[in-house]
Amino acid sequence: MKTSLSATAIAAAFLSLSTVKGFLDIFCGRPHQQPDLLSGLQQAGVVGVKCRLGYIGHDCDLYKPEDVAKLSCFLKGKPGMSKQGVFLINDKENTGKLSAAANVAPAPGGLRASCPLIVDIQKCMNKCVDDALA
Repeated sequence: MKTSLSATAIAAAFLSLSTVKGFLDIFCGRPHQQPDLLSGLQQAGVVGVKCRLGYIGHDCDLYKPEDVAKLSCFLKGKPGMSKQGVFLINDKENTGKLSAAANVAPAPGGLRASCPLIVDIQKCMNKCVDDALA
């Protein structure tokens, strides 16, 4: 009887440690990339996220779908895990597959409304073209 009680106690302790934490995604980087993580959060407009030491370096837990979408949009096209960049754990190569534009029907403003960074990039490209033609 004492053995089964011990096994039950161990099983209960294990289950209490393995509960789901409730986050949707994790923004990850290597130990020297903490400034890149914080800068990425700020530039993407994600606030109230705390970062901690993780398995490969620093992890920032994301609990809101809109935060995941903003970061996915911001990181799209940037170097991912294989190129030693910062990344979302569910999109290791920064393809942008978790952005709002990839998960829902187009917003009333199209891709511009769901990913405002594209508007800034387009403005910059237009200015560069205008400067080159001038």
